[in-house]
Amino acid sequence: MFGGFFGRRRGFDPFEDIFRQFQEMERLMSEMMRGFGTFGREFTFESSFEPRIEMYETPDEVVVKAEMPGLDKDSIDVRVRDNYLIIRGVRKQEKKEEKENVFFSESFYGEFQRVIPLPVEVKEDGIEAIYDRGILEIRLPKADSARREVKIIVKEPEEEKKKDNNDKK
Repeated sequence: MFGGFFGRRRGFDPFEDIFRQFQEMERLMSEMMRGFGTFGREFTFESSFEPRIEMYETPDEVVVKAEMPGLDKDSIDVRVRDNYLIIRGVRKQEKKEEKENVFFSESFYGEFQRVIPLPVEVKEDGIEAIYDRGILEIRLPKADSARREVKIIVKEPEEEKKKDNNDKK
């Protein structure tokens, strides 16, 4: 989780932190109950899948990689809205067959969604998404305002005092 860092850009959204904390709580509960077979599933919020994410930036873009094995590329939907990356998809069961003596299955089939706050503003044009061997890689070019760099001059405290004294004379 990214903590409160990303929630502080362009104003504070208290619901963003609450939503993120709820998602983390749901994930922890699902992991904790996983070892209990069908008994544990009765107490989890929902049997769900959330792709694991890796996000990093280069000088020109933000790169997001999502682990999504077993999906067809046509069942993946990627969008950017209000500085959030939204990844949705559907994992379909190939063939449902009745099996005898199945104790439990941890495989997920169905719809999922992952909402990821972006650390900087991105351009809408030029976003690329490539799905290869179970990994979805999304490249989001940074907006020009996010690429700017400003040099800050570091002063010593004495320089400021001398300037103030010279201005008074």
